This record gives sequence, C-alpha cells and structure tokens, in this order.
Amino acid sequence: MVLGMSHEKSLMMGSKESVWNPLQVGVYADYLALLSRTNPVVVADDIFALDGELLLPQSTLLDQKSISLLKNKMLARPLANSIHIQQLISAEDLLQHLLDIIRSTEYFQSLAERKHPLSSLEPVCALLSSLPLVQQFLTVMAAQMNDLYQRTLSVSLWSLYIAQEMRLPAQEAREIFWAAITHDIGMLHLDPQILNKTDELTADDWLHIQSHVDISSKILSDVPGLSSVIVIAVSEHHERCDGTGYPLAKVESELSIPGQILAVADAIVGIYFHRFKAQGRRWREVIPVLEMNRAAYLYRSCDIVAAMILRSELPLANVVDGSGVPEFAERMLQQNVHLQNWFAHLRDCLTSVGYTHGDRKLHALQNVMLHVATTFKGSMLFKDDLRESLESMAGEQGVEMNKVIADASLLQQEMAFHLQRLSRMMQMYISSGEGKDPKITRRLQEGFAKISGLIN
Repeated sequence: MVLGMSHEKSLMMGSKESVWNPLQVGVYADYLALLSRTNPVVVADDIFALDGELLLPQSTLLDQKSISLLKNKMLARPLANSIHIQQLISAEDLLQHLLDIIRSTEYFQSLAERKHPLSSLEPVCALLSSLPLVQQFLTVMAAQMNDLYQRTLSVSLWSLYIAQEMRLPAQEAREIFWAAITHDIGMLHLDPQILNKTDELTADDWLHIQSHVDISSKILSDVPGLSSVIVIAVSEHHERCDGTGYPLAKVESELSIPGQILAVADAIVGIYFHRFKAQGRRWREVIPVLEMNRAAYLYRSCDIVAAMILRSELPLANVVDGSGVPEFAERMLQQNVHLQNWFAHLRDCLTSVGYTHGDRKLHALQNVMLHVATTFKGSMLFKDDLRESLESMAGEQGVEMNKVIADASLLQQEMAFHLQRLSRMMQMYISSGEGKDPKITRRLQEGFAKISGLIN
C-alpha cells in the first residue's frame, strides 16, 4: 500500500506466480500443531495422499509428530478441509472482539457514539456461523498471529464504516466487511522467518510477502458461501488507482468499489499501527498523509475517511514540546538534505531511460517517481532554505514553531516512506529479470548501485 506496510505491504509485485499449492503441507500445518497444544485440532476425515495412500486416519490429534507424516506429501484435498478445531471463534466471539477494539480505541469509540451504533455490528457478524472454514482461519490467526488479527479487526471496522458512509446497500457493505475480515488469511501460509525478519528484506522476500494476496484469493474462491464480490475485493486490496499497486498493476477503471474501499482501509490501519501508534500519535494525523496520496486511492473514500476522523473531534498530539524543538528541528534539517539527494538520484535514474520503452512495470515505477515529485516538489521540503521557510511560516500563521515543525516532520516521514517504497520497487524490477530492454535494465542497475547506499 502507498500509505504504509501491512504485511504493507505496499510494493509492486513481479509477475511471478505464487508457488503456493493448497494440496501441499506447509506453514499452516505447523500453526495447527501449535494451536493443538491448547485447543485440540483433530482429523475430521481420513487424510489421503494424492496417490491414495492413507496418511492420517479420522480422530488423529494433529501435533508435530502427526504433521511430520504429511510433510513432503501431496494431499488429495487441502488440509484445512479435513480437520476440526475443538473451539472455533464464533459469531458471538467475533462481535465481542470487535466491541473490544472499539472500546479500547479512542477514535472508534467516538465514532460509535456519534454515528455508528454498536448494535449495527451484530447482523454483520452473524454470517460467520455459516462459514466454518473462515472460522477456522480466524481461530488460527487469533492464536498464532494475534497482532495481525487485531489489525484485521480494525481494517474490518474501517471498511464497514466507509461503506456505510458511502450509503452503499446493506448487502454490499456486509460483503466489504467480510472481504476485510478475510483479506490477509494468506499470511497464514507464508514463511514466518521472512515475516519476522529484522534485517533488510531482499527482493525475493518482498515477492514472498506479496504472494499473500494470491493465496488469500485462491483460498476464498473455494469457500462455499462467499460471493465473487468478496474474492475480487481481496484480490484488489493492494491495487492502486494510479497503477502502482500489485499484483496486476490495475488502474482505477479496472478496479471494483469494494476492492478500493478495502484498499484505503487497509492502508490507513497500516499507517497507524506501523508508523504512528508507537510514537503516541493519533488517528487524526492520518489525514494529511492521506491527502498526500489521493492519486492512489478512490477520491470519494479519501474524503469520507477525512470527514469521519474530523467528526470524531480528536485533538492532534504534540510531536515535540517547546524545549526539544531546536534539537528536533536540527535533526529534521539534516534528514532533509539526505532525502533531497536520494530523490535526485531516483529521479535521474528513472528519467534517463525515457518513456517510450513500452514496459508496463517500468512505467509503474516512473509513475511513482512522478507522484513523489508532484506531491513533494511544491512543499516546504524543497525550499532552498528550509530553516528560513519554517520560521517564516510560523510567523505568517501566528502559530508556535513546534506546530510548524511537527507538520513538516510528518511530511518528511511520508517522503522518506515513498522513497523507500520506490527504491524497493526498483530493486524488485531489476532482480526479476523481466525488463524488456537489457540496455535499460543495465542502466537501472548502475543507477540503483548509487541509490542503494542512500536507502535507510
């Protein structure tokens, strides 16, 4: 996503097909074995290999030992379709989890009090009782990837509220909610060593993480009771209106409304959880970041999100207090020089290859570069003397210097995020070996060698 990584999250995916196969036993089986220690998971129907060999009979407890008998085997049917978890998340549990998120989150609590009553969630959650596979996936996610589960609940609330604010029919709003609840189940099939990596991710790591979209879509397409609207929305939740998303780099005319509502909901939750919450910042500060990224999202949904946040009447938090302003400003000014240098190298590298190459993926990279240039070129960050501009702005607006510096800092953080994103996209494009013109690829490789030392 443009706004923030969910698991991201937001880089252009290469054209490589996901190698995930629902008939192979992988990470999900390990999660089931871990869950079984506290919430028994048993074989509901005999598990056979594709060649007819009986691997595990009915009623076998799934643990590491029994799972080992399935490894390196191709199953006759997906493992998820052959097991039973003793205690599944129910519709009532899901409702309670959503209410817990609302009551523990100042923003959601304010929104519920003003326009979105808690009682409206009950009929939406009721569908879970008829979706045993979804119950299973949510139960495993809540137990083994609880941070992801909590973010998923927030994305689901945002998606439902945006749909309701847009006055979409109740059925469509429910479908958008369920697309949000299920959009990241593909994460349950990704290598946890990559997901939990603390050092820099490689291009192949990013491609692996991005494959969760394809995996989620494939799983959901085989879940009885889920409409095609839900599956399409999930497949599009990392696509962007300006063509800079993944996996297919679709543009606005090719995207569904539910998919784009889910996209913006997933993005703003990503921003808050990954970039704002740890800094003690509030939901209201998402608005200026959203404004910087309007080209990537459905304009109507951006307006609605901003209106919803403002309606909550939550105040902005102070990023820096008066006594710390000089030191904070000095660090920001130094960082600005670094960002300007980084941007110049990216711009020169991507414009040097021209625009008549006919390579859609390379055009997407150039579109991101133009978006960064358009968004930030006219801002205070590109003034010849940023220090003087900040002081002048404070005088003109009659506000304290710390408020002006806080706004500039937010803008600068967003610029750094976009430069990181574009640099990673370039790295992925180059390493994919799918460039149409070898000369252009070599030129990009040479340019990226200079840029790689600037990435932070």
